Amino acid sequence: MTSVLRVLLLIFAVCFLLAIIRLVKNGRLQLKYSLLWMFLAGVLVICAVFPGLVGACANALGVGLASNFVFLVGLILLMGITLSLTVIVSWQARDIRSLVQRLALLEKRIDSGTKVDND
Repeated sequence: MTSVLRVLLLIFAVCFLLAIIRLVKNGRLQLKYSLLWMFLAGVLVICAVFPGLVGACANALGVGLASNFVFLVGLILLMGITLSLTVIVSWQARDIRSLVQRLALLEKRIDSGTKVDND
């Protein structure tokens, strides 16, 4: 890895980390969802500072080229992020369905003139 590429990767990782922190600070991203992205930015910083680490990991796992290892790790991370987001969407859909049902029951009680209990 050339020095220019290392510096560019380090600048990108730091800017990415700062963007995540700004999103959390402005309330546009919850902290629990930002931790994965902060971890990824940290890995990028480590790879930029220690470029031989990627090649060593690739050799240790039997991957021929370091670039293939980077693509493999990227694919695994994307699959993990996708699974995480799918779980979140599933929980939210369940909560929305429950809220809609409760709202419909409350509206029915109000329309029929039945006293509404605050549970």
